[in-house]
Amino acid sequence: MAFFNSKLRYALCAAIDLAMQPPTPACQSREIAARQNIPGPYLDQILAALKSAGIVRSVRGAGGGYNLARPPERISVGDIARALMRTDRLFSNAGADSSPDMSARNASWIVRSFEEQVEADLSRALDATTLADLAQRKMAMDESLSFMPDI
Repeated sequence: MAFFNSKLRYALCAAIDLAMQPPTPACQSREIAARQNIPGPYLDQILAALKSAGIVRSVRGAGGGYNLARPPERISVGDIARALMRTDRLFSNAGADSSPDMSARNASWIVRSFEEQVEADLSRALDATTLADLAQRKMAMDESLSFMPDI
């Protein structure tokens, strides 16, 4: 099982794209799909999940499309991952099932404890990185590539 699957990668690419655009006018999903090489129908599903989570908002009518619902500095990678997974648990289901029986003398309690540690570490790492951080990395990469005309 890969945590950074295509859905999360596409969602992050689309969110970075929106973070790099001016807040108005809204960006149409087909424009984002073309710029980021994301299949259109798949992007629409992703944007719907991000909209449900309050990360993006849709604008109807002429000039309609999508934009970020809050500043990119206030959207973490963890927010995006949780929106797609529709749960607060990013990695494990350790908190979902019943507590392991410590009297059984098996390793389940140790495994559960390790799962919870990994979950906490992953959450901290993803929550520490914002959409603004990733957009800044993208801008720096674009700037460095502009000095290399043969690439």
